[in-house]
Amino acid sequence: MGRDRDPFERTLEMLRRRLVEHGPLQGAPLPVNAIAGELGVSQTPVREALARLAGEGMITHTRAGYAGVVHDAESLAGLYGLAGLLSLQLFRRVTGPVSAGTPLQALGVLREQVDNRVLAAEVTRVLNQLAPFAVAEAIALSAERWPVAAHELAAFFRRYYARRARRSGAIFTAALTASIRSRL
Repeated sequence: MGRDRDPFERTLEMLRRRLVEHGPLQGAPLPVNAIAGELGVSQTPVREALARLAGEGMITHTRAGYAGVVHDAESLAGLYGLAGLLSLQLFRRVTGPVSAGTPLQALGVLREQVDNRVLAAEVTRVLNQLAPFAVAEAIALSAERWPVAAHELAAFFRRYYARRARRSGAIFTAALTASIRSRL
């Protein structure tokens, strides 16, 4: 078997995927040695990946190492509110048509079309922080009608994130319940 040319990228992608799949970690430790052993890489790419994820706000760096971010309904509502504001700023800066199958795909298209890379990066950062709550959103909220016309997108996203901010307590509870069940 050949040498792994980019263990950092592979480790980062794997950790990012696990954070999304397992829901909010609520302060659970992320031990470097255990992760390195499980992924079959040295501690260096694991530390680098964890540092990157901490910089993105997906995990936190503590005195003891790395751990999941501790959320509550209020902080979750704040993240949804920020995602809504950033999404509206994206819409204001895109002049071409936007066509996508889902709201998150539309945001992906918008991030690619916008000329402000800082704004696009911030939208990505906030959406990554919200990604562990996607399953809980589906549990706590009924499906929204996805608009067909591009001119409806801004109003849709305003409602989309405002609704999530209002229901953040239910989403948070669903996330914790799903997280506990998946670990048992």
